[in-house]
Amino acid sequence: MKKFTYLLVAFAMTLFLTACGAPTIDASSEQAMKESVEEMTKDMTEAEKTEFGMAIMAVTMKVAMQNMGNPEKAEEAVQDALDGKTVEEVIEMSKE
Repeated sequence: MKKFTYLLVAFAMTLFLTACGAPTIDASSEQAMKESVEEMTKDMTEAEKTEFGMAIMAVTMKVAMQNMGNPEKAEEAVQDALDGKTVEEVIEMSKE
């Protein structure tokens, strides 16, 4: 019985930790993106905020350059590239 209880507790904790993922960018609209980025950066140091901001700019520039001929497509591609990404994922994308 104790073994079952331990397994049940371990399973519950795994589910809990899985549900508590890192916050992500919501690029469904300009306002949603602004709010999600503000939420993601509220507990960051100034240096971390700067690094994240520079990473967003780098990804935005790279994606926009790939779609230079069509500004509407470029904007959509930037939103698609950033939507659902965590801070770490955006920073990693900027280094590619």
